[in-house]
Amino acid sequence: MNSVWKKRLILVAKIVIVLAIFGWIGWELQKSWNKINRIQWTPNYYWLILSAFFYGISYIPSVLFWRHTMWLFGQHPGWYETFRAYYIGHLGKYIPGKAMVVILRASLLNRERTQLSVAAATVILETLNMMAIGGFISALIMVLWFRDLSVGNYLTFIAVGLMFFIGLPVFPPIFRRFAKQFGVGSNDPEINQKLQKLRFRTIFYGWSLMSIDWVLLGLSLWATIQGVGINTGTLIDHFPQYVLAATLSVVVGFVLMIPGGLGVREIIITQITIPLLVTLLMNADSELTKTDAAELAVLYALVIAGVQRGISILSELFISAILYCRWK
Repeated sequence: MNSVWKKRLILVAKIVIVLAIFGWIGWELQKSWNKINRIQWTPNYYWLILSAFFYGISYIPSVLFWRHTMWLFGQHPGWYETFRAYYIGHLGKYIPGKAMVVILRASLLNRERTQLSVAAATVILETLNMMAIGGFISALIMVLWFRDLSVGNYLTFIAVGLMFFIGLPVFPPIFRRFAKQFGVGSNDPEINQKLQKLRFRTIFYGWSLMSIDWVLLGLSLWATIQGVGINTGTLIDHFPQYVLAATLSVVVGFVLMIPGGLGVREIIITQITIPLLVTLLMNADSELTKTDAAELAVLYALVIAGVQRGISILSELFISAILYCRWK
């Protein structure tokens, strides 16, 4: 195959990928809109914009850790290209399977400064670390605060299981073996030596840094709840529950390999927020019975999940478009 046809095939493949991503995003937005229309509510756009802001910046700690691991392995990507590759590559999660995220992020980096296989390995390392600390945070919150939830037992079991299932592969000895099988360093003997630089302190550094991701995602969900017209009171009163809903919904969606966690995130968010919403609705209206509050809470939980899905997609598209246009 000559170089001209090769370039054309690559261009066609890129167009197909972009169309597939936007097609899936459009479908998710439509499903979210259907949920939103199930009850009458008045959006507070200031809170919803704040939610989008928290969501947009929530992945910055992950970007920082990803760049740190690439430099640790002897790669030298620039700041801008790292952010661009991370956020644009994040859209790959809407394609079935998780490989497209790895492919997009690694391919968007400058080949002169980064080796493709090493970049891909660091994407996997970053992703597994983020999900592992997410599982740990979910398990910790469930054990400390929410064992008495009606769904507490099985959610605690899920959180603890995910923590170990995802966390084990990021341990340095295991990850180094995985990286070799993945082909990292096959063309660079020095990479094997650089992989030895991956220590437990690097993993703990990543966990500490990416804990901020989950806190910001919890803040995003809190702002969304306020944005649909529910007064949550003081933030600190229910903040662990916001973080739990945001964290566990993403981690479970990731493990189940469902594109964008479609449906899974919404189920987890509704299961965790319904008991909270019952309390908030009854506090706001003393004449509301618990049965009526429970029925209303289910509808509001669906709206919150739908709005949160829409905010996450629009935030990702907005930031990716800015970074892509700036690059062009």
